[in-house]
Amino acid sequence: MEKSTQVQASERIIARLKKELKPLKTQEADARRRWTLGYNAFLRAENELQKRVQKGLTVDPVSNGVVNKTVQKLWETKNGWMAKSDELTKQRDLAREAIAKKEKEILVAETELSEILTTEKLQLEKTDSAIEKVFLMNDHVVESLQAMDRFLEQNIYPNLSAKATQKMLVSSDGLRKVVIMSNTSNEMDTEKVEQAKQRIEAFFERINPQQDVQLQDETTQMLTEILRDLLVVKFNVKPGPTLSRFLGLELDAEKFGELVEAQHLLGSAISYKRSNMYVRLFTRESTSDGWKPVRQS
Repeated sequence: MEKSTQVQASERIIARLKKELKPLKTQEADARRRWTLGYNAFLRAENELQKRVQKGLTVDPVSNGVVNKTVQKLWETKNGWMAKSDELTKQRDLAREAIAKKEKEILVAETELSEILTTEKLQLEKTDSAIEKVFLMNDHVVESLQAMDRFLEQNIYPNLSAKATQKMLVSSDGLRKVVIMSNTSNEMDTEKVEQAKQRIEAFFERINPQQDVQLQDETTQMLTEILRDLLVVKFNVKPGPTLSRFLGLELDAEKFGELVEAQHLLGSAISYKRSNMYVRLFTRESTSDGWKPVRQS
């Protein structure tokens, strides 16, 4: 999992402090190294001067106006050591103080980072626990809904007619109500529809082949109006009130044979398909009160 912005910022601070600590440790180590070298040089110079005295050699840097550079260097090393030691010791101590301060800053930053990580871990555990509970409760909801769907499919839906879109069940005390609703769609058998259109066109061709004669028979005029509404652009028959009106007509088979055949074809071409069934629950305090929907999700 990606680190939080707060953790990344804290880690950058620690990395910077540790980077600043390195040269301080280098300075402290260098002061100690130089002090050790200087002290060893002081001991060698003092030892060499003692040896010269034992051998009867001069330890005077200037003799008869002549400078003895070897002796002079030995005395400079010996006499200059105290001042040099003080300076190197001071440098070492300053470096150690800076190191201690920087290490304290690092400790504080690492403590803060540890607290941030602990807080975030607890928050993540809390979030994971909440998510687990939500999923568990959702599983219970899904199981309940699935159980209700199975019950409805076995006990309620089979009682709905092919065209029905709603069924209402009311408890014996009149205080609870279940409304089952569904969407239905009409589908047409295109082959039968095409055959029906051919029969309708044959009817028009028979009664008015030139299509320029005003029909006087009222029944024929009424049929003409219905059929013109039934046949839309590109002669596609569409289900609806006009089709229902046409199918409901009682026609004389001898006089309107083509249309009777078309009625049979179109009636058998229509099929109803149910989809998206769902349930709504309602309650009320008394039979004189209005129904109130029950929350279902």
